[in-house]
Amino acid sequence: MLEPRSTRSRTSSAADTAAVASSSKDSNLITDLHASPKKRSRIDAQPKLLSKGPRGKHAQAQAQARASDPELPPLLPPHLVSAYTTVAHPTLPFSLSTAIAHLRQTDARFDKLFALVPLRPFLELERSEVRELDLFKTLCTSILGQQISFLAARSVLYKFCRLFLMPEQPDYEAFPREKWPFPTPHEVLEASDDTLRGAGLSGQKVKYIRDVARRFADGRLDARKLIAIEEEEVVKELVQIKGVGLWTAEMLLMFALRRPNVLPVGDLGIQRGMLLFYLASAPKADEDGELMLAGVSVSERKQAPEKVAKRRQGEARCQDTSGPIPAASGLTPATLRARKDGKKVKGAYLTPEEMRALAQPWEPYRSIASFFMYALIDDAPSK
Repeated sequence: MLEPRSTRSRTSSAADTAAVASSSKDSNLITDLHASPKKRSRIDAQPKLLSKGPRGKHAQAQAQARASDPELPPLLPPHLVSAYTTVAHPTLPFSLSTAIAHLRQTDARFDKLFALVPLRPFLELERSEVRELDLFKTLCTSILGQQISFLAARSVLYKFCRLFLMPEQPDYEAFPREKWPFPTPHEVLEASDDTLRGAGLSGQKVKYIRDVARRFADGRLDARKLIAIEEEEVVKELVQIKGVGLWTAEMLLMFALRRPNVLPVGDLGIQRGMLLFYLASAPKADEDGELMLAGVSVSERKQAPEKVAKRRQGEARCQDTSGPIPAASGLTPATLRARKDGKKVKGAYLTPEEMRALAQPWEPYRSIASFFMYALIDDAPSK
């Protein structure tokens, strides 16, 4: 049935959407403790800066950066870096009302989804509720949440922020994540590896976080540029970061930059949501005029499943209740049901080509439709 149970929005943080590994590439920004003697002698020969003032810290970070990779550009002064990490008062890059009208006209099943699931990530930009978009924070938060649960990711994020300026004991209700102060790229670069590991970061994540910080601190990453360029160029820029793969880049495009036409073809959640969507019948009204979808009313969503099952016993329809499936996909209702029940293709519910064909009617607003696919799987057992 096409019935989302949870209406919580998917935010720009990848930790809120899923915890998926993006990359396992090694980092060259941290000095390898097991470097060759020749490399160690070159690193050890770097002058040690004893000043603890802001300028001394900046110079020390410069020296460490040169030691790690002399080919890297020099660090920008700390007071200039915020212009590279953060965009003030971001705006939605498309018309949400036009997107809603297009999807409703394309498929009547979207009517019910629009009624039940708030489009918070997109509405808050349209309503000018977001004061700033901090892409350094967004990328770091996504990396910190990789391969761990939501609760574990929240704990690691809190400990990471606490390293710089936070109470030792968390109070998630009185002090929500949106209000946590976040370190600057320079502060991350100045922290030792041991300090960062104290927040629960693995050695790999320390390297990844440092790489993100270094790229913003020397100007190779610029939020103003990422907002202005095309999706393919954004992905090309982001996947150069250690620890950031295609999926993470697509999540940033959807939930941070709010690009309208992103389809993460490797996302199992969206794949399963598409199966449920296309196996649901188009909406119709029952004898009391209540909105129905796949034979289940809106009010039944609030009832105990066993009561609904008992009342609906014997009402199974012989005819196929699925809605229209794009012919270009080459898929049938029987194939979709088999995939839903676990008959995957190379570990996926749908191939990239099948997903693109199923999502073709949604263009150029596949991001909005994909957002709904996430909502659908909250009511479905994972396979």
